[in-house]
Amino acid sequence: MERAVPDYPGNFYMLGIIHRDRRNPDIIRQWLEKLKPDVITVEVSRYSLDFRHNAGKMYREKLDGICSCLSAEGYGPANPCFEDLYAFLETPPEFTAADDYHRRNNAFVYPVDMDLFSFLKLRSVGELINGENLRKALAGASENIGTTERVLADLFFHKGVAAFSYDEEMAIRDRSICHKIGILRKRHGDARFVHIAGWRHLRDPLSLYGPFGPVKIFAYD
Repeated sequence: MERAVPDYPGNFYMLGIIHRDRRNPDIIRQWLEKLKPDVITVEVSRYSLDFRHNAGKMYREKLDGICSCLSAEGYGPANPCFEDLYAFLETPPEFTAADDYHRRNNAFVYPVDMDLFSFLKLRSVGELINGENLRKALAGASENIGTTERVLADLFFHKGVAAFSYDEEMAIRDRSICHKIGILRKRHGDARFVHIAGWRHLRDPLSLYGPFGPVKIFAYD
């Protein structure tokens, strides 16, 4: 089915999001409907998707039990630390939104992040979702990750202050992602691409995405 051409020039877009922001399901869906991509690449790894599919329910049930036990100490599901953990165990909404768009519009969707770093981070989930470790983390939790990221993003996009670093891990991941996107661009020819990634990657100080001529969009503007 042929789709209408949207009012956005170019054929490669970087949609920068705040990971685990509550607004993401609606905002990402709205942007995809505006941009009408043929191909969507998402900054998520196949390993992390499989991990959440295979083990997410088990860890959520374990977290439910810990949350119930700690409720007597005043820590409930609305605590920022618990909110972040529950969100972390779900399939990222950016991939869910992309997959839903793909099903409705016959588009392609690809997870393009590196499995290695996902494995290194996810292997410690069992230690984190532990009653005693969580009690210590909860004692120091004042706000969730999304709140902190919104402040940093506002400083960067609206005040021009980069109060965050672009470290070696991000550079390694972006090089790998750009290599995969380059292969997909050759495969899909002149197709319209949308790459959904954490907003920090829009900074791209090494110009790794430069060859694609990206139109960069902060999803909440």
